[in-house]
Amino acid sequence: MFKYKCFQLIVYPLVIIFSFIRILLKKETFFSIKQKLFCIFDFQKINDSDVIIHFASIGELNSIKYLTQNLLHQKILLTCSTLSSYNLAKKIYPQYKIIFLPFDFNWNVKKFLANIKLKKFIWIDSEIWPNWLEEIKKNNIKNVLANGRLSDKSYKNWKKISSFAKIIGKNYDLIFTKSEDDKKRFEDLFKKEAYFYGNLKFNLEIKFQSKKLNNICFASIHKLEFSQIIKIIKYLDYKVFDNIFIIPRHIEYSEKLKSMLDSNLINKVRIHDKFGDTINLFDKSKLVFMGGSLFNHGGQNPLEALSRGCYLLTGKYISNFKKEYLDLNKINLASIMETSLEDIAKKINNLITSDIKNSETIDNYFNHNTREFYKMMDLINK
Repeated sequence: MFKYKCFQLIVYPLVIIFSFIRILLKKETFFSIKQKLFCIFDFQKINDSDVIIHFASIGELNSIKYLTQNLLHQKILLTCSTLSSYNLAKKIYPQYKIIFLPFDFNWNVKKFLANIKLKKFIWIDSEIWPNWLEEIKKNNIKNVLANGRLSDKSYKNWKKISSFAKIIGKNYDLIFTKSEDDKKRFEDLFKKEAYFYGNLKFNLEIKFQSKKLNNICFASIHKLEFSQIIKIIKYLDYKVFDNIFIIPRHIEYSEKLKSMLDSNLINKVRIHDKFGDTINLFDKSKLVFMGGSLFNHGGQNPLEALSRGCYLLTGKYISNFKKEYLDLNKINLASIMETSLEDIAKKINNLITSDIKNSETIDNYFNHNTREFYKMMDLINK
């Protein structure tokens, strides 16, 4: 930890410069940097909080609903790391105070904890902040990792500094993982017991439209995939489709995507350009192709689209959600496409006119994956 703290002293001026560059790029605001970099808050407004739930970005935000519903008689403070997650959290959880968590600089962490009386701190997903974890433990606050995830790449990187990982791991009081594989990785890395009681991202409202038009939605499409998705669409048999939707992973690139459509596609394809409003398109779509899977990114979470009765397709790069896609493929709720773009289009053409009856299978799949959530809450609420 000493080397880590010395390194932070060296990089702090660079972080300040980089942060102000991000303000110019509109990826941060003076408000967010004030809280994240300098730990400036009106502590009187938040010092009565019992529990902090920290989510870095939108992906982690989607995992906290079950926790907020089942933390008993405790005042919750939500903390985040990105502008997009902050804005969406304000919309979804207006009943809670929401702030940006200060960066993991030792002086910031100590200042924050000295001004707030907490009982529990819950980290979501793959958030490992050494100074925070150490100081929380010193302050006798319960340190919980929920829905813990370690990709193959992250696991291999942490193994290279396994002695440091062991020091960090001892600061956790409870570790809950999103899969059995993650459980094994955390136990090996941190040398302590972890629990797997289900993936919190399965805590979704299941809702099916009685009849869907022949709509396909290409969702969470990354900038690097734009040209590939357009090629797939050009291979489609347009006359059998009612609508073709594209949801860019980053809405700010919507205009860029529109500029790539030629005159034959401009009236056939609808590009989504509204932040945080994707569920409506999933409700309307029979098929959803999940992005982040046509290049080595690791895929995108398929569960929200699945909860609305959509049949799923994905490319072969799915390491972040490998178990989910393999399970869904086995029960005929998804197809993993490892073939050419033309073959992907052929598969879509065949599926779009078929009568897809999957509601019972989807219900069973979600019930199976949420049945032990209560065990996690029993341990957290102790």
